[in-house]
Amino acid sequence: MPRVKSVRIRSRFLRPALRALPAFLLSLLAASAPRPAAAETTGGAAARPRLGRLEQESVDDAMKTLGQPLIDPAPQGKTIGKVFVVNEEVFSRRDWYFQLFNVFHWTTRSYILERELLLRPGDRYDQALVEESMRNLQSPPALVVYGRNLFQPELSSVIVILPLVSAVPGQVDLLLVTRDIWSLRFNTNFEYQGNALTLFESSLSENNLFGWRKFLSVGFSFDQGKYYYGPTYFDPNIRGTRLTLYAAVALHTSRETGSYEGNTELVALHYPLYSLASKWGAAVDVQHQSIVPRVFRGNSLRLVDLSATPAVERIPYEYRRHTVTADASVVRSFGTSVIQRATVGYFVDRRSSAVLPDFPGDATQAQLYLAEWTPITEQRSEPYARYQVFTPRYAVLRDLDTFDLRENRQLGPSLTAKISEGIPALGADFPALGVSVTAGIAFGPPDGYISLSAGASGRLRHGDEGWIDQVGSVVAYAATPIVDRLFRIVVKGEIDSKRADTQHAPFTLGGDNGLRGYVIGEFIGTTALVGHIEIRTVPVAIFSQRFGALAFYDVGDAAPSLADLLPRNDVGVGLRWLIPQLNSSVIRFDWAVPLQDGVVTRAGTPGRFSAGFQQVF
Repeated sequence: MPRVKSVRIRSRFLRPALRALPAFLLSLLAASAPRPAAAETTGGAAARPRLGRLEQESVDDAMKTLGQPLIDPAPQGKTIGKVFVVNEEVFSRRDWYFQLFNVFHWTTRSYILERELLLRPGDRYDQALVEESMRNLQSPPALVVYGRNLFQPELSSVIVILPLVSAVPGQVDLLLVTRDIWSLRFNTNFEYQGNALTLFESSLSENNLFGWRKFLSVGFSFDQGKYYYGPTYFDPNIRGTRLTLYAAVALHTSRETGSYEGNTELVALHYPLYSLASKWGAAVDVQHQSIVPRVFRGNSLRLVDLSATPAVERIPYEYRRHTVTADASVVRSFGTSVIQRATVGYFVDRRSSAVLPDFPGDATQAQLYLAEWTPITEQRSEPYARYQVFTPRYAVLRDLDTFDLRENRQLGPSLTAKISEGIPALGADFPALGVSVTAGIAFGPPDGYISLSAGASGRLRHGDEGWIDQVGSVVAYAATPIVDRLFRIVVKGEIDSKRADTQHAPFTLGGDNGLRGYVIGEFIGTTALVGHIEIRTVPVAIFSQRFGALAFYDVGDAAPSLADLLPRNDVGVGLRWLIPQLNSSVIRFDWAVPLQDGVVTRAGTPGRFSAGFQQVF
């Protein structure tokens, strides 16, 4: 079998249980699966793909290094001969003397990159597997813990796989071109709002430890209420296997007093479904937390009232929360044109809330406060089953969120359903049937994207208690194609509602999470409505940097019910800046002017300035 060829481009300065789903549902999903929206979606055999400018520059350099080989226009089905891996430095010859910083970066080892390919010498060329390999290398499957995406390290700004004409008739060679994001770095994330630094996350880390695509860091961060600091380690391939390990420890200190107030520890060991063809996966997650949650309005702690008393209390919205959680699961995947995944698992969770020692009230008020404003104290012990079905079709977009970099968006219908049962004999405080369903559909018109999703969940307490923890949401998103090579329009609308919420976790709006013209957390309630319209320019390339501008309109409110919503509006302008050698996320700068008074905010100028990483939506 031919040996994988590795080429490193050097700087001129340095050497660097549900398989039986009714047939009509499967046929409906297969029939409704959209065709590829452009040449860059899965399928097809053909020609050179459309590339962004940064990708094109990297490919040009790689082709020059290999002696300008020809791209095979019809590789589908041919036997793969040689595989060439070209690892490019973070800073190229186009980046002036910044190339000197390449000495502080571990370029990913070629055998690590080759190992992630889903095609090997001797296999038949399959464009769908080429596309999936690029998705996996650029954005590895996110580590999902307790229903949220926990970690997805950014390792490469460029991942391109091209078929090359082989010297052997009937064969095709592969060229893998990569360009790493700088690995040894002082990672930062921040939010600047209301003339204050409301979030700052930093870590001294090696994002590509020894070129093995492993992550080790020591972080120091703070939000409006606390400082938190500690080490994090992520290994996506333990000893060359597909096992994934994530471990993190964080110590918490009050930002106001400087006193120690809690800690968080998390260990997650996963065997992920690393490709669409993977059949089995498993996960074990264990977490401990002793923290002080806080809710802010603007730059001050929100003050709340006890509805059960005639007086108007002004109690700071903060409390102690203690959590111990363990979750173990196994997943089985089926299908090719329609992917089905069935998961069974067991979840154990113990949570308790308590007032802080300086609570400004007596024991009776403390109990009323805990009952109205904090999650209930509860132990859950429940087996669960989850079913997921989706179509493995993807569109590739650029000039949307990341400015010029490849963005993969799933197309077609999708459905996720979960059912669980609390069992008192095994430790649950009360029996409850948990149900959740999320369904969505996405379309990929040429150079655009449209998606619609809806979800609902709740727990049915056996007996006369009825439904608790009812949550519903609807989200719509649309991005138009680029108009006259100048701009595109991006729209998003979302409505969320909670009823009988034992977690007492209301929605808040204001600041970068919804209404940029209003102070952080200005509006609060169990129902929230928010919408955005942005006109985003295409990026302007200045050397390797990307700059863009936008104009936006926000509308939204949060209130106790849908009938109580009184939407507020703001308008504004913003700038976006991408440094592809350091991050795939843009840095944003927004200025917004509120059009109506809020609870705290007054309408009109001077408005509010905010800055941070990533698009607002």
